[in-house]
Amino acid sequence: MRRSVRRLVATLTVAAAPLAGCGDDGDDGDDGRLPDLTLEALDEGDEPLALRGVEGPAVINLWATWCAPCRAELPAFQQVSEERADVRFIGVDIAEQRTKARQFLDELGVTFEQYLDDGGVLSAELGVASLPVTIVVDADGRISTHHLGPMDVADLEEALADAGA
Repeated sequence: MRRSVRRLVATLTVAAAPLAGCGDDGDDGDDGRLPDLTLEALDEGDEPLALRGVEGPAVINLWATWCAPCRAELPAFQQVSEERADVRFIGVDIAEQRTKARQFLDELGVTFEQYLDDGGVLSAELGVASLPVTIVVDADGRISTHHLGPMDVADLEEALADAGA
């Protein structure tokens, strides 16, 4: 328990590049692309995800089971993922146990691909200080939206339109 609390506190207090608002210019400080990291798949046996290799349009949502806004927004992400086969939807659970995260997603009916940021490395790279965070990647593989806070269907569609999707 104490280790989990420390990991959570470390994840939440990362301040390398804190997000100041719901959106920014998409510059992550490294040529506008996702960090060069590989994330472990949530479901054992599934392939890991090389973030730098994600081709857009794509939506990447960072979430956690304890995050009430995450719980509220995930059904919208699921809905849009089912309606937009042209967009890749990727969920990233932040620093939690695999079984707890899987149980949470099953309860909400979330089926799009999911990965783990077990040690908070992606969170640190992106300067994530709170959740949820959504990143939209355009067709050129560049971050077009870096959104702090919950999103609904209309917000997601607007972010995808801004990314040219």
